[in-house]
Amino acid sequence: MSRVLRLAFLSAALALGLGAAPARVHAQRDTIPTRPPAPRDTVPRPPRDTVPHARRDSAQVGIPPEAVRGDTIPGAKQDTAPPDSTVAAPSFPLHPLPPSNGFSDGAYFLGPEQLQYFHGLSLAELLDRIPGLVLTRTGAFGRPLGVSPFASGGGRFRIFLDGYELRPLNAATPDLQRVPLANVQSIRIQRGLDEIRVDLTSLKLADARPFAQIEGMDGDLGTRALRGIFTRPIGKRMVGEVDLDLDQTDGSARRQDFSVTHTITRLNYNFNPDWGLQAEVRTAKLNSESQLTSAIELESLDRSEAILRARGRIAGAYLEALAGRSLQRPAGADTLTVRARSLQAGFRATVPLGFGTLAAGARLHRGDDDGWAPDQTEAWGRLDFGPAPWLAASAEVRQLTIGGVSGLEASGSLRAGPWGGFSLFGQLATGNRGVRYLAGDSVVLKTIGGIGGTGLPTLDTVRVQVIKTLDTSVDGFRAGAEFNRGLFHLGAAMVRHDLDQAVPYGFAFDREVPPEPGLAATGVEAYASVPLYFRQLTLSGWYQRWLDAPDRRYLPTQLGRASIQFNGVYKQGNLEPTIRFEVIGRDQSLAWDPAQLRDVVMPRYSIYNLYMQIRIIDIRIFWRYENAFYRRGTLDIPVSRIPAGRSLYGVRWFFRN
Repeated sequence: MSRVLRLAFLSAALALGLGAAPARVHAQRDTIPTRPPAPRDTVPRPPRDTVPHARRDSAQVGIPPEAVRGDTIPGAKQDTAPPDSTVAAPSFPLHPLPPSNGFSDGAYFLGPEQLQYFHGLSLAELLDRIPGLVLTRTGAFGRPLGVSPFASGGGRFRIFLDGYELRPLNAATPDLQRVPLANVQSIRIQRGLDEIRVDLTSLKLADARPFAQIEGMDGDLGTRALRGIFTRPIGKRMVGEVDLDLDQTDGSARRQDFSVTHTITRLNYNFNPDWGLQAEVRTAKLNSESQLTSAIELESLDRSEAILRARGRIAGAYLEALAGRSLQRPAGADTLTVRARSLQAGFRATVPLGFGTLAAGARLHRGDDDGWAPDQTEAWGRLDFGPAPWLAASAEVRQLTIGGVSGLEASGSLRAGPWGGFSLFGQLATGNRGVRYLAGDSVVLKTIGGIGGTGLPTLDTVRVQVIKTLDTSVDGFRAGAEFNRGLFHLGAAMVRHDLDQAVPYGFAFDREVPPEPGLAATGVEAYASVPLYFRQLTLSGWYQRWLDAPDRRYLPTQLGRASIQFNGVYKQGNLEPTIRFEVIGRDQSLAWDPAQLRDVVMPRYSIYNLYMQIRIIDIRIFWRYENAFYRRGTLDIPVSRIPAGRSLYGVRWFFRN
């Protein structure tokens, strides 16, 4: 047994020794609870493999409630004090997110019920299941990964943690591979025409019992992961939480070492059920090395986030104010990282209306004008309109100023139906924003010290990065139809996307690449999820094809994913096997070749993955086999191939005291 799993089982034994007893897993809800959920004795309906037809409200929920068995001793005297499982924990107030309607508006919500079937190393493996997202991989787990709507390039992908933006400090785009998953309870993904936005919501206790969770993984290419969570109430007004997330791999050909250690500490204080204060500190120690080419890349850095939030509710309106600091420092023999700091302050308000929801907010960043995170201001407003069950609409306006470049963007969506299961929908987006990119290097004079005791300065020449802000614009249109009835879910849409300039992601693989003129692209996309002969068996997938084959970097002419999944529940809900086999296909695309200093055509490829999980009461044992048929030569950019076959296995276990 590997070192990681031995540590996981040892931690589990310690938790049991401290009095934490495992309990039965039960259904989870996706609404804001007004009181502790009533115990249930059933398990949730098995989720489908794909999520384009999701119709879940984005309000977050707590850890799944668990059944509390009554005392079986006849005539036993009952305790007048309520059990811990029915006492509400001091709950930091929630702030609701916009609704998520799946394929029609490109917004997907994955709550605890869906995430209990996900065992991945990074967010990238989860976003890969969202229809139409283009992920540009530069190797195995840990290597930089670019993602944007329809391969629009850098600056159009953003990650928010409970309202706080995890801003990129070393590139134009945040890196999905470097976001800890230890205490992520739910995820909302918005695949817009102008940007992709990921909203992460952290763990929330459902009742007053202490909660602990351990997950350990081991596998090929020296891949290991260990995630631990412990949280409990402190008195009647406070909740404390400590999380640990360790990830490690040798990478492609065992020549792309990567390791990262995340620690998370949170403390909540509730003045009353409607008002609360939260302090959070997150640290990451990262080491990365690539020796696949003659140019060895070394990256060693420390990053920290210190965040203070205040939330409340008054007259039906949800309010939040936050402030925080992001700090990045190079360490060791780092050749890529620069010291950077960003200060952030923001406010948002959400007001439920009789016909929908109105939300607005503002955000201020202070950063380094000559770095990747300069000063930035943002103001936005959003209206979600639903006057009737058959009509839903949304509109959002955002003003963004970054690096001295101001832009205004507007987007909206409309859905009508269903009528007999059929619905019609449409989306629009237009506007411009500033995006940072590396314009080149510059040689400057720098004072490095004095000569002897004379105090005369000594000057030396150093090479520094010249980072500029480019004004880019997007115009997009999407319209289609959807059918939802019972377990049958089908949808199709036509997409028109016009980008004036595509800016590099700013990672090592395209940092020196100049911006390219954007071209209009017209395509079609579709998805389906249908049951097969057995109700437990589901066939699902999505497909995207560009009709005019635009010469846009990293955009495949065709892209798709198909899977077949079996999920069953047996033994009064205590046994639940899940098996999924999937194939991901990607057609030819353009990519920058640093050796030839030009775009080259990358070959088409397909990858086959196998996933298995067995849940026994509250223990989840899982196995993943990626690139199962050892397809070699699969790569999105030159010289950085995707590993040919990798097996991962592990266990997840949670405890309630």
